[in-house]
Amino acid sequence: MKSSLLALLSIVCSMSIPVLADQTKQCLEAAVTQLDMNRCADVEFNTADLELNRIYKKIQEIYKNDGIFLEKLKVSQLAWIKLRDADIELQYPHSEEPGYYGSVFPMCVSDYKTRITMQRAEFLKKWLNGKEEGDVCKGSIMNDWKIKELMEK
Repeated sequence: MKSSLLALLSIVCSMSIPVLADQTKQCLEAAVTQLDMNRCADVEFNTADLELNRIYKKIQEIYKNDGIFLEKLKVSQLAWIKLRDADIELQYPHSEEPGYYGSVFPMCVSDYKTRITMQRAEFLKKWLNGKEEGDVCKGSIMNDWKIKELMEK
């Protein structure tokens, strides 16, 4: 079981996000048992988490010359992880009680984590998309032309 999960994770890590999203859809369409659905939901969460990490690393590359920003990004991300975990505990306060939420519990948690992880990814994309020249209230977000210039290097 562990070796097959490790093999799946190594495949997942080497694939692109659109391919993984398609495989998740296929997985859910083929799922017959609750255990199958739980596994598919976990794959979907891992896909969302990979995308979030890709975005985070790309932001670090683009803003590598702004140490203060990078420190604030790290603080923000660590705080978000704590908030995510606390929100999951709030959503499922009896998670430590075996069987409380039934056999769907792993699927539900993975679905919830996927949703909030995708929201965080969308939030962070602002630092990759950039701002228009003159949009002075965007703070640390670079101008879009500057991001394009840095990405071409």
